[in-house]
Amino acid sequence: MKRVDTVLGLVPLAGGSGFVASTRLAAADEAAPAAAYYALVGNWHGSGELAEPGQPPAKLALALACRKAASGWAVACDLNAHNDSMTMTETDLMGVDSLTGQGHWYAITNSGDIHDHLSSCPDANTMKACYKWTQDGKGMEEDITFKFSGKHGLAFRSMVTADGAPAGSFSGSLTR
Repeated sequence: MKRVDTVLGLVPLAGGSGFVASTRLAAADEAAPAAAYYALVGNWHGSGELAEPGQPPAKLALALACRKAASGWAVACDLNAHNDSMTMTETDLMGVDSLTGQGHWYAITNSGDIHDHLSSCPDANTMKACYKWTQDGKGMEEDITFKFSGKHGLAFRSMVTADGAPAGSFSGSLTR
């Protein structure tokens, strides 16, 4: 059985603009490129730490809820990290560009931070992501590693550097 994928694109039409659909046939048993991110699907709970150089780390309670999205071509997650004095929320969308094979992890936070990590899954138990930008004239980089232990354990570490020097970290462990 074949599945038909439809892509909408903006195409100029005579006398104006409009949408036109193009199709690509895909085998029904073709694995969606996002399958590498399916290990995240589920409800996770745990604890973590948010740290900046020279400051004591903030201890946080963590809840992560992930589900398949876009008919299995993406994984969408909602993170809630909080303690008595702060709450961080983040919504993520992860998938793989089917033309280039490049993984993307789009993140939007309650502090207005919106960015696109380039991501990969080098093996069945590891997911890596990186985001690079310039802020206040400094070269910034965030490197994230997720390590899965079996089907029910997940540890993560996010390291941010500014011109190569440590600028902050966020780490934790979760179970489902």
